[in-house]
Amino acid sequence: MKIMLKLENLKTGETSFQEFPDEEATTAWLRERPRFTDVLGVVFEGLSREQNDRLKGAMRPLDEEERAAEKALAEVREKAAEAAALAREKENVAARAAHREAQKNLDPNRPMEVRFRYDTGLQLADPDDPRGISDEVRAACTAWIEERNEWVASRGQIVGEAKITVLPGALPKPGADRVQHGSFVPVTGPKKA
Repeated sequence: MKIMLKLENLKTGETSFQEFPDEEATTAWLRERPRFTDVLGVVFEGLSREQNDRLKGAMRPLDEEERAAEKALAEVREKAAEAAALAREKENVAARAAHREAQKNLDPNRPMEVRFRYDTGLQLADPDDPRGISDEVRAACTAWIEERNEWVASRGQIVGEAKITVLPGALPKPGADRVQHGSFVPVTGPKKA
């Protein structure tokens, strides 16, 4: 059975693969493993636990210089990951600032997304939306939620969470619904006395 190992160069961090015709050839190579080459593992899972243990046991341990190279490589990777995370954070901050600025120029009467949770109440779905929840919006959402509570009350449930799209400004025609659409998730309601 052929065995393929995934290897790593401890100086450059590059990975490579090497295939061996059988366990015996793999074991011999592991005993004489080239310096600054670490074995990351077997590429496929066709080995028994015993075979895997034998291969691990046959591998020449890393010497002091190799351990130092492994540590240096880990530090380089950690610094690169930190730099990438910092760059992503800067991009996110810039995108959020641009989004907040763009919100200021949008039609204030555009549909508003509101979220409701039974334990926290109503809040804007977009925290950067500069419009507040008006009394009209609050009343329309509360009526919508109460109607859904009636739907699920016979099952001992209440509206746990809801996402509601509502018109915050002037309605397109008199008598139109302020709530355009919504969805909700019922949860078990409090015990009735």
